[in-house]
Amino acid sequence: MRGVLITALFILSILAPLANALELISERELGLGAPLSDEVEDAPITYGFSPAVRAAFARVSDLSQYSDAELTSADQWVAVSAIPLGEDARDLTNTWIVDVEPALAPAKFAQLQADGIVEVAYPLIERDASTKMIPNDTKFSDQWHLQNTGQTGGTTGEDVNVTGVWDNYTGAGVVIGIVDDGLDWEHPDLDDHYEGTLDYDYCGNDGNPSPSNWDAHGTAAAGVAAAVGNNSLGVTGSAPEAGLAGLQLISCGLSDSKEANALGHLRQSIDIYSNSWGPSDNGNTLEAPGPLVLAAFEADVFQGRSGLGNIITWAAGNGLNNNDDSNYDGYANSRFTIAVAATTHYGDNAWYSEPGDNILVAAPSDGDGEGITTTDIEGSSGYTNNDYTDNFGGTSSATPLVSGVVALILEANSNLTWRDLQHVLANSARVNDAGDGSWGTNGAGHDVSHKYGFGVIDAGAAVALALNWTNV
Repeated sequence: MRGVLITALFILSILAPLANALELISERELGLGAPLSDEVEDAPITYGFSPAVRAAFARVSDLSQYSDAELTSADQWVAVSAIPLGEDARDLTNTWIVDVEPALAPAKFAQLQADGIVEVAYPLIERDASTKMIPNDTKFSDQWHLQNTGQTGGTTGEDVNVTGVWDNYTGAGVVIGIVDDGLDWEHPDLDDHYEGTLDYDYCGNDGNPSPSNWDAHGTAAAGVAAAVGNNSLGVTGSAPEAGLAGLQLISCGLSDSKEANALGHLRQSIDIYSNSWGPSDNGNTLEAPGPLVLAAFEADVFQGRSGLGNIITWAAGNGLNNNDDSNYDGYANSRFTIAVAATTHYGDNAWYSEPGDNILVAAPSDGDGEGITTTDIEGSSGYTNNDYTDNFGGTSSATPLVSGVVALILEANSNLTWRDLQHVLANSARVNDAGDGSWGTNGAGHDVSHKYGFGVIDAGAAVALALNWTNV
């Protein structure tokens, strides 16, 4: 035991702050990537990871893909080692977040790999997230996405059919985590059911996810999902009594570890993680989650909610004008997430909403000049100079709308697994825009579309189905 401790202390002394330089190694050695193998003796730690996580390690540990500037500015690396090297990476055994001296880290880790001390390592490169909201220029009666009577000139009934559900189910007892750029938790239309013990700011590393003056995206998304209803004030969310937890993430540079920590935050207390963000929608970006995020996804669905699995909703993307496709987004196309497309008040495809085989359902959002009315940061901050906005939108708005409906479903039947929930959504969704050529019949006999998935989410039908559901 004493020998192991001495070895660990020695390694830590060279990794943080990496003050003792090793000899430079060849470019070939720097580009080796992960020595992953199906043979236990070749990869005794990574062999225990899922195939998806192992493949992700192989991808991100190839240092040839990073620029010199990225490698020499990364002050944290992820390393797999039987010896503790830093902060525990939570969902992967023997995996560590290591503070390093950036300029020396590549050579150090290559030497440690060559010596058999570190199995695989990669730098945590910060990147930006793209929110999935489309602003335009244009209080309950204004919320046509909840009850469309044609008040905006759209098609009556093109909504999520939720008002009849509220007599019995409001999302009470279910907690939605809004993973976003912050949440104005003191907003009078959000604070009644706010779960202050469950929130966190992964940018400031504290328990206060209050947004900056210009980061109103998360507050708007929270209102769509769970603004307090029937309080004679402002707007209502699709789950007006669901709990809210703010998980501030995308208001700063992102990394694999930050994302994973937010997406696995208190998974036994938070039921739903609502994500209205992702990679760029420029049509040229192929981006996959890193190993730590993939491990967080797996832990969410196999361990979260006491083993029933957390529900993870994800915006499909707003890049249609750039010929972007939601399949290019490795977060939205994960089998563990629910990808959400957007429709207009007419029930057709929103001009920005990306197609994709991965899309499960669609939900109403802005388009054709009509936005979504929801909460804004109080006062003069945010999108407007008051406490509400009427121009929220994009798949950023469609996604928390679905998250709220999911909360209603889970209140109706709390025994649903994450897979059951996906089945319920698919089997209860409503075919919209029926004349569109994207509709076809899949091998199981279901109507399905690359634009709309199984159709627009129907809260009434979904709750009715969930009440009598037999787990798959």
